[in-house]
Amino acid sequence: MRKQLLTLALGGVLATGCTDTVDDCADRTSGTICTFMGTGKAGLGHDGDGPLAVQLYMPQDLTFGPDEQPYILDWNNHRVRTVDPDGSVRTVIGTGELGDAPDGVATETRLNHPTHVSFAPDGALILSAWHNSKVARVDLTNGSIKTICGTGGRSYFGDGGPAHDAVLDLPVATVFDSQGRMIIADQGNQRLRRVDHEGNIDTIFGPDKTWLDASQAWVCPDGASPGDMACKVCKAAEASDAACEGQPRMRPVGFAGDGASAPEARMFTYFSQAAAPAGRIAIGPDDTIYLADTGNHRIRKMTKDGTVSTVAGSGPASFDKEYAGGYGGDGGPATAAKLKQPRDVALGADGTLYIADTDNHCIRAVAPDGTIRTAAGVCGSKGDAGDGGPATAALLDRPHGVEIGPGGALYIADTQNHRIRIVHP
Repeated sequence: MRKQLLTLALGGVLATGCTDTVDDCADRTSGTICTFMGTGKAGLGHDGDGPLAVQLYMPQDLTFGPDEQPYILDWNNHRVRTVDPDGSVRTVIGTGELGDAPDGVATETRLNHPTHVSFAPDGALILSAWHNSKVARVDLTNGSIKTICGTGGRSYFGDGGPAHDAVLDLPVATVFDSQGRMIIADQGNQRLRRVDHEGNIDTIFGPDKTWLDASQAWVCPDGASPGDMACKVCKAAEASDAACEGQPRMRPVGFAGDGASAPEARMFTYFSQAAAPAGRIAIGPDDTIYLADTGNHRIRKMTKDGTVSTVAGSGPASFDKEYAGGYGGDGGPATAAKLKQPRDVALGADGTLYIADTDNHCIRAVAPDGTIRTAAGVCGSKGDAGDGGPATAALLDRPHGVEIGPGGALYIADTQNHRIRIVHP
């Protein structure tokens, strides 16, 4: 093993960080934070480098596969990368160049900001090709990639029919339930959608395809009348994606549904062309789905019977798009705490729920008894410091992703520090 240590000056004190191999990094003291991957500087990086020598560019998330290897979403490099057992970095999907995510060889396809990886029951890698508005399947045995959901258009269409003909809008993450069905966090459409064993797709959180909120109205351009095409509202129940090209459409943005059934639920995850990834999901062994309801500054859950509730965050009781979130509540009930733009969730083996509290620059943890604490970072303060010391004294910069690795270590996509960091259990 290579024993090349990183050093970091913290307030005049020299603290050792992690070594440049996965195994060495796993040997650190409980509660210590260190860098697992990345140099802290944005760049394309080179395959074959060690994880501490390779550059990343705004990594979004990571997932561990059945082989216990990490798969890192190197977001602004449009790639998925891994660290092989010999300690070298390798690209699994993408060329590093922007593209439309065509089917073919995974390392030759060009992606547009991928955000998440999950694994199907048969071991296939499932990629959320976010800005491509596709979900793709990668066969790791032969290196092929094939789109399994989404046409590449950005709209809402296809419920009740084949997933490969459906239209998504910024699919940000996927999970699989105990029956092997794929659930998609369809960020721009403000919905969770599910693909069944026959390959058909439907909405399971949020309204169905017949929804149109009559209380909302689009403002027509100056000089236009409500009958003009410029004022047309498209919905999937009436028109194809092509017919709606360039036309505004209603999205069920809001906050509603706690204590009620999933079709009545409303979330707020961003949908414009300039939107950042938001609204990732996790699933428990009892098929409870946990959702980072980013714009409502809450973590929500949907149980197997479809009941929705809030598990963390105390945003306004009714929808308020101007509410900016905040920080507070550690040591008390998670439902009374304040969050700020949470974007990801992960579930520990003991039932602890970890939250990427992105705009608070920290990771929060909700214990099985419902109390909340800070697990990493100094909430409200951003920076890039602390390796080799306690995780709760370290500084992060807008972490977008959180994951629990083999053995219970907490992995953090420290996005704007261009690093993956690890907190040892």
